Amino acid sequence: MPEHSPAPTPHRAIYGFAFYMLFSVLFFVYVAWAYLPVELGLHSYLPDKYFAVFVPVLILVGVSFAVIIYPAINLSMTPNIDSVASVVDLKLALPKGSQFTSWSQLQCKQYETSPPQNTSAPTHPCSICHMEHQAKSRAPIPPLRFLDLQEVNSTYYN
Repeated sequence: MPEHSPAPTPHRAIYGFAFYMLFSVLFFVYVAWAYLPVELGLHSYLPDKYFAVFVPVLILVGVSFAVIIYPAINLSMTPNIDSVASVVDLKLALPKGSQFTSWSQLQCKQYETSPPQNTSAPTHPCSICHMEHQAKSRAPIPPLRFLDLQEVNSTYYN
């Protein structure tokens, strides 16, 4: 017999039959517990009959949310394929409060930073070397912006 045959091997057939019998018996016990009255004095050991309906409904609701509801919510929030929002995050590309009108808005660089002009910063005493040090000042980190594909390509593949 080939190594990767779809035909069931003998041990798979035995395990499959055993699981079929086990779950058939468990299903009949479940149905008997759900429908038959318990007058044998076992009521203190068995769960309430409420759970005979509650657990299957809970499982069905959980599966329906995981398989139907959440994907439907995600699909409803996804922009259309011909929308500009599927290509560019407009909150990063445009200044706050402006509306998208054309692609040329995304080509101009709106954020330019310059180094700080104050070079006479006060000095602070150092507790390690007992000298005076001046704090280094750096240019601020520019805010997030849209990176144009041409700009990225020219930087990487120039």
